[in-house]
Order: sequence, then C-alpha cells, then structure tokens
Amino acid sequence: MSTDATRRPRQAGEHLTFGVLCPVVGGFYFGRSLAGIARVLRAHGHRVVALQTYPADLDRDEFPGPPGRRPLLGRSSFDGFVVMTTALADAELRELDASGVPLVLLGVRADGLRAPAVSPDNAGGVRAAVDHLVEHGHDRIGFVGNTEQRDTLERYDAYRAALAAHDLAFSPSWVYRTRDNQEASAEAAARRLASRGLPTTATLAATDRNAIGFMRGLQASGFELPAEQAVVGFDHADSGARARPRLSTVDPLHDQVGERVAELLVARARGENVGREHRLGRAALIRRESCGCLEGTQGELIGAPAARVAAVSAPADPDRPLDEVARVVFASVLERSDVRGVQRRRASDGGQRPAPVDAWLLVLRHLLRGAAESGVVPPAAALRSLADRTAALRPSQEALEQIVPALEAEVAALVRELRRRRPVVRASQLGRTVLSRGTHRDPPASSAVTRADAVRATAAEVVVAVARGCAHGAVARTGRLEQDLVDLYEVDLGLLRGDGEGLRRLDWLPRGVGGTAALALWEDADDGSGRRVLRVVGVRGGGTAVERLAGSVLATAQFPPRELLDPRSLTVVAPVAFGRSDWGFLVVGGLVDTRTTSTRERYNHWAAMLAVALDREALVTSLQEQQHALADSAERVRELALEVEAGAERAALVSIASHDGTWDWDVETGTVRWSPAWARIVGCDVADLRDDPEEWLGRVHPEDLQAVHAAVAAQLAGTTEPLDVEHRLRCADGEHVRVRCRAVTVHDAGGRPARMVGALAVLSDVERFRSELRERALVDPDSGVLHRSLFVDRLEQAIGRGGRVPGYGAHVLAVGLDAPPTVPALHRLAGALGAAGSLCALAPTDLVALLDGVSDDAARHAAVRAAGACGSAVVEHLGDVTGAPDALEVLRRAGVALARRRARALGTVVPWSASSETFRAL
Repeated sequence: MSTDATRRPRQAGEHLTFGVLCPVVGGFYFGRSLAGIARVLRAHGHRVVALQTYPADLDRDEFPGPPGRRPLLGRSSFDGFVVMTTALADAELRELDASGVPLVLLGVRADGLRAPAVSPDNAGGVRAAVDHLVEHGHDRIGFVGNTEQRDTLERYDAYRAALAAHDLAFSPSWVYRTRDNQEASAEAAARRLASRGLPTTATLAATDRNAIGFMRGLQASGFELPAEQAVVGFDHADSGARARPRLSTVDPLHDQVGERVAELLVARARGENVGREHRLGRAALIRRESCGCLEGTQGELIGAPAARVAAVSAPADPDRPLDEVARVVFASVLERSDVRGVQRRRASDGGQRPAPVDAWLLVLRHLLRGAAESGVVPPAAALRSLADRTAALRPSQEALEQIVPALEAEVAALVRELRRRRPVVRASQLGRTVLSRGTHRDPPASSAVTRADAVRATAAEVVVAVARGCAHGAVARTGRLEQDLVDLYEVDLGLLRGDGEGLRRLDWLPRGVGGTAALALWEDADDGSGRRVLRVVGVRGGGTAVERLAGSVLATAQFPPRELLDPRSLTVVAPVAFGRSDWGFLVVGGLVDTRTTSTRERYNHWAAMLAVALDREALVTSLQEQQHALADSAERVRELALEVEAGAERAALVSIASHDGTWDWDVETGTVRWSPAWARIVGCDVADLRDDPEEWLGRVHPEDLQAVHAAVAAQLAGTTEPLDVEHRLRCADGEHVRVRCRAVTVHDAGGRPARMVGALAVLSDVERFRSELRERALVDPDSGVLHRSLFVDRLEQAIGRGGRVPGYGAHVLAVGLDAPPTVPALHRLAGALGAAGSLCALAPTDLVALLDGVSDDAARHAAVRAAGACGSAVVEHLGDVTGAPDALEVLRRAGVALARRRARALGTVVPWSASSETFRAL
C-alpha cells in the first residue's frame, strides 16, 4: 500500500489491495460485475474491498445521479480502484484519475480521462436482438430506455445502426424515453403510449427491468403479448424468466466484463500500458416467448472470438449441438481456467488441462460413448460425478431446458451411427474408463439394438444427473435466502433491543457471520482543523490484530485498515446512513447476491437498520438530557418564584406605607393572596376577602369588565407583555374608585402560566409608586428590559444548551450609550434585536443583549441593526458565548469590552471581520 506520490509498478506475485467503488453492492448488474472482479483478483492473491457510495436508505432501486460529495476511502491504502457507473461525481472522478493511482472504469464515460474504460458488447447484443426481431417479420421496431447512462446510450446507438443495416425506417416517435433503468418509469411510459396507440410492432428495451415494466404497462392496458407487441430486453436478469410471457433478452455477461476489468487493473498496477477503450466482444441472445419464439428457451452465443470457438471441438457440427448450448448456459465460467493461471491448468502429464466447460462435455460424451460401445449403463458413481461437475459450473436457471433438446439431438445422432456400424467385440478403453473404477471385464458382444437401448437409458440417467446439478444451485440459493431471512430477523431484533454500547460492539450481528466485521463512526479530529476522522468503535472476528483496532482513530485515506480485510472473501464497506444522518461505515467480510433483480441485499439492510438504531439512541439520549434540563429549569423557576415571593413580603412593608394594594395569584391552584393595603382600598378587612380571583373581578364596573377579562385572558394565554389596565372598582360602601392594575406573569418550564403578581393603585397615586413597581417586576412593563436575575438565568440556560445541542448558538452584544436610554430608544433597540433578543441594564448608560438560538450571520446583522437604532451607540459583539464558563463571566467581559472601546475611541460598531473578543477558546 502506498500514497499517490510514492506509487511504483507492482511485481508479479505481490499481494495488493484494490477498492471497487459502486453505487450498491448487490443485484444482477453490480453484483455480477463485482463477483467477476473479485474472482480474478482473489485468484491472484489480492484483497478486494467493495465500497458502496450511495446511502443505504434508497427508497427505490433508482440511481438518477451521483451521490452527494463524501470523502474517498482508502486513498492512501489501496493499490488501485475500479469505479462503476455513477459511483463518483464527475469532479471526484477526474481528481482520482489525475492522482496517478491505477484506475479502471466500468460503465463510465471516459471523455478526457486517462483511465481505461471497459464495457460489454452492447452493439453486438443489440444487433443480434434486432436481427432476430426482423426474422420474426417486424419492420417497425421501437426502443425504450434512459439514454443518459453510458451503456444504454450505446445500446440506443446500436439500435439505430441495426435498423439502418436492414434498411428499416426510423421515427423519433418510436423512442420511448424513461427517467431511469427501472420498471416503474417504463410501465408509466407504456400506459401513456397505450392510451394513444403504439406505432411499433416490436420494442427493444435498454434493460430487462425497463422491459418488464413496459410489458406490465401494456398488459394492464389490454395488449396481447407478443401478438400485438414483441419485446426483447437486455441484461439477462432472473426476473425475466419469471415474467409472463418469459422475456427474451441479451446476456452481456456482466461477470466476464468484471473479470476483464480486474485483469486490466492488475496490469495497470504493474505499470503496463493497456489502452483506453476495451469491450468484451461477446454476448448471448436468450430467446424466449416475449419475442414470438414458441420452442422454449434457446441460447445463442454472439461474437465469440475464433480462438475461443476452437477451444470446444467442432462447434459447427449439427450432430454436436451441446457445444453451443454449453457455451451459453455456462457462460459465466468459460474463462475460469484462464483466471487461475497456467500452473492450475496443467494436467499431471504436463499437458494443458481442459477448461471446465470442455471437461464437462468430455465427461458427458464419455458416458454416452461408453454405453454405445459396451451396451451397459454407467455406474451411479460416474453419474454423481457428472451431477457434481454440472453444479460446479453454476448453470443458469433455464440451463436444463436448453440442454435436454441438445442432448436428445446428440443421442439421436449417436443411435444413427450405431445402426450404421457393425457390432464390436471388445469395449474401447474409453468405455472401460467411464463404466468402471475397478477391474474391468469385457462384456460379451452386443447387438446394435442392445447398445442403442443402453445409450437411450444412459441419456435418461444423464438428464437426471444434469437436472440434479442444475437444481443444486437453486436449492443452495433457496437455503441462502432462508438463512438471510433468519439473519435479518436476528439483526432487526438485536438492533431493536440493543443499547448504545451493544450497537457499537456489534452484538447485534447474526451468529452465523464468521468473518471479520467492524464499525467506524465519524468524529471531529483533535487538532482543531475541522477534519472528520473515523473511530473504530466495535470489531468482531479476525483475532488479536483486529481486536487491537478497537478505539483507534483513522483518516479516511487510511480506512479500512489492512487488518479488517478478509483475504478469503470480498470485504464490503457500506455507509451507515439514513435520511439526513451519516454515522460512518460498516465493514463486513462476505459474499454478495448476484442473482437478485433488486439491488437491496443484506449488508445494505444491516447498515440502514443500524443507522436507524443509532438515530433512535441519539434521540433517546437527547430527550433524557432535555428532561434533565427541563427539571433544572423548573427548579430555577421555583427558586425565582421564591425570590419573587420574598420580594413580595418586602414590598408588603412598603405597601403599608404607600397604600399600594398588591396581590399574588397562584394560577395552578386558583388561589389569590391579597395584601392588607388592597383590602383597605376596597374598604374591607383582609380576613373578609375570598381567596379566589372573583373577589377582584366581581368588583369591576360592568362597563370595564370586558377590558379587564381580555387583559387577564391574554396573560393566561401566554403573552409576554405585562398586564396594565385601568378600571373602576366597587368598594364596600358601593362607591366606585378608579384604579390602575399592573401585573406580570411567571411561566413554568413548559411555558405555561404559573403565577401572576400585581399591584393595584388608586389612579391619583400611580406616578408616586411607579418606580417601586418597576423594582419589584422581573420585566420592566414600560421598556421591556429584564431584571438582572432573570437575564442571568436565561444566559445560563443558553450556555447549557450550547453544550448539549450540536450547532446551537447564542451571541451577546454589549451596547454603550452616551446617556441613560429613554423608553422609545429601548423599544427601537428591542425591535432591532428581534424576537430572539433580551435586554438587561449593565450600567446606567450600558446595556447587554442576549441573542438566543441564532446563527453567526443573524448575530452579525442584528449588531448592525442595533448600531443603527441607537445612533451614536457603541456596539461590541462578544461572539458565540456557548463556550463561556458562566453568565457572570459573560457580563464581566461585556463591561470590559465597552471600557476598552471607549478608551480606544473607535467607530460606532465593530465589523464582523474584526477580532472581537470571543468565548470559543474558553
């Protein structure tokens, strides 16, 4: 492993590490391509890491464009990269290409890039499909697909060229464009076309999923397929065989394309010049019912090179149709022997060992020839060997349907040959080898009829053996799917039940996962650079070397470390992201499903569910912190209420002398405490007054009652403005006296009114007692300036929230005036600060303002507005105070800042770019 600056050509036999960047890691396209890449690289002893670049919570299997910019993993630890389709944005791709790292592209436009690009035989496959539709008599052939992606655009261009080669007309109305390569968009296009009539008799789809959706939309609109519209797809996805009618398609051999990508990547890592444009040069046309064929599934290899055709004996012989069929149904392993190198392909005598498909054909024909020469059906062991060989070749799901007719044709040819030949006396050495694994005795001479019957019986046994081999893959896959369901259930329950530590320790992983696994979460670097790094918070498997990684911090260019890479299997790195959350990455060693049409697979599911579980854990933790904060806030409110109550007692002494009638209304209990002065105003003894608000409201003059009720209702509804209402009050002698009632409401932690404290004064005495009421109130009723104790409490809460809530901001402004501010000036300043602002007097000519929950930009604009509202005022911005030790320190620094400004005698407002004193370093 090396950095970009120190890369050197690699030597043969050196074990390297390669990263494969793909939108997702499963499905027939990405999964098969990835399987081919991994097969070649692992055969050479290299490590392979699949890096998923799209988030794990895709709503549908759509890839409309590149993902959001994310750090590129493994930049300094990988020896080369493969980039598939839209895995990287264009700018990131060009940056990676310019870095000099060995790079190969798959399904990516290579315009202006130095890296080689590999693609399947799109042109050959499309040409074969159009040729086949023309053979069915179609001359108006349409195209459905999204031409924004490289492969589909090539297929569209090949479609136009194929029509021109047949001298067929073309109309732009025959091109049915979709927004992506999926079923839903093609189905919508088909429904629109069906409503106004299809101009074509056949349609070529850019992908199988487009084709299936197109067929579904036409059938839902009443079209009979393929009678009214023949359809051919492209990709050979398993879902095409499940459609009705079954979908004819082109198999671009994605896994062989992946193998070619891997070979080029290894060559580039060794410093070889490999050119820029590469095509596989071969594909297969799979004919089923959707194109109009009624003979069942048939396969035809397209564009095979002459050298490869020669590898299978006599492919053009009509008496040997199995050759061509085998190259189609076992297409994924045609090059397997080439992958593993010359040493593995040499037989014990030093000669070349046949390729797997050639060996399968030889064994099958040996069984038939042995029966033809000896007249004896092969033993069960030989048939089991054929079944095992068939299973090892991983046949397609319709392999048996294609093999049986070809086998019947060869058996018929062999029987005809037997009838032309004379009886033989001794079985050939070939027959002896196949029919017996021990001492062989020559059977007696048999007639041609007997040997023909033995051939037919052997053919029946061969069909059974091949059927077992073909079924083995389906049975094994069913078992894997069942195990996946068990694992998913276990994972989901583990994530639902797990706590924060258990989620990070990977306790939720299924017991059947025996490879290496790790979880790395984002965090900020300690150097203050603002970089994000990955901390490995949980590991599983891999021994002591992996266990030592727990707690380690790695840069993105160094992740994943070599210790997490399983040399025995593919390593998958999936982003633990869901919605707006991005937690980090999950690293798991294992295989991917290459047969599913959907790109969702278990690692993607695990990562998405883990992100949801971490989101839930963070939410619960935040709610618990908020609960504690609310409890603390409620306790502070109670303390303030006690202080207010103590102040009321002190004010009672004043009211005795001032004849000011105070009252304290507990809103929660509905009780009111009246001062003796209040009782004297109405001409009663305090003991004779009821302890409910009706004692006051019932004495209000009927003409003033509506205004008083409205003022009280506004207080109970949560208004922050003090109550201030004048009205006439009935005394004990029946006379009315004009009074002014002013009060403030104290709210609890939930914002609900808890108590209302006020004073009642005869109107002629209002001016004399105004200053006393202002001192007793938490908020000045005229100016809106907060009492110092309430301002300090709000500032302490803002500092506390800044430590708990990421991204929360609270800013403080210090305002210095030339003279004590007037009430209109304070109103203008409050308006400039906005709803988030709170004012408190710092000195007779100095004020301090708290901007709670605002951003840096909002604070900057508020400072400018405050300077404009106060004329010649000095406005000093102290910055974000969420890092301050306490509120009193903030007030101290506000006074110091104003003193320094006055000493320097600078301008009226500090620009935002100036180095104003800030609390970020505290």
